[in-house]
Amino acid sequence: MKEVDILKDILQYKISNQLFYNEKLIHILNPEVRQLFSEMRDDEMRQIEKLQQKIKRLQAKPYIISKIFPTKSKY
Repeated sequence: MKEVDILKDILQYKISNQLFYNEKLIHILNPEVRQLFSEMRDDEMRQIEKLQQKIKRLQAKPYIISKIFPTKSKY
């Protein structure tokens, strides 16, 4: 399994977590619990953004370093 595939799986998990927190926030009346869920949701969102950026970087082609140091031998 490629690194990008693993990151995509983690991304889907994080998105599911964020949706869970959003859905539960609608029904929570206790302000302290509501604050906790909001913070957890926001943490998930920050992690989602970082994962999306990393996936985007991995999928960007061509890699500059691969132009300088090609991995395949030309001979």
